[in-house]
Amino acid sequence: MNEAVTFTIERISQNATSYLKRLPRKRQESVAQAFEYLCQGSPFQHPNPTVIKPLKGEYKGLWRFRIGDIRIIYEVDEVHQTINVIAIDNRGNVY
Repeated sequence: MNEAVTFTIERISQNATSYLKRLPRKRQESVAQAFEYLCQGSPFQHPNPTVIKPLKGEYKGLWRFRIGDIRIIYEVDEVHQTINVIAIDNRGNVY
């Protein structure tokens, strides 16, 4: 039997939490759905290839999840099956 791997969000940075609190309720729900997908689905791929991408350059080792104009930047620890959310912000401000 093939058991699905699940991840846990271990930490959300203070800046990401602050930004999340300022979002309208519907956008907060969209971010919550993204977190659920990352934990239950896969933090490395999405059926829509533009949603999840590995970052390059100085951000190498981090991943990006796109929700409209919002970006979630996170790192994945495959050994401990955890996700640390580094940043949540608008596209122009997050990088």
